[in-house]
Amino acid sequence: MAYLTNHQISEMALAVLHTIEVSHISHARKVEIATDYAVDAFGVYPNRSAALLAVKLANARWDGFIAAVKLELETL
Repeated sequence: MAYLTNHQISEMALAVLHTIEVSHISHARKVEIATDYAVDAFGVYPNRSAALLAVKLANARWDGFIAAVKLELETL
């Protein structure tokens, strides 16, 4: 288990976000993707809170994308 920087956690979130864009996945699978990314990219096994934060950030970004699209559609 290792402590990761904010930038590394953001990278983990992007890995999850790219997966969300392609298909709907469970929360547990999102955590697994974030964890696997950290192991592959940084060579460390992240603590659970880092993986959960990455998932939370990915979900927030995804919600932001959805809100932006809805706003754009309303202004047409």
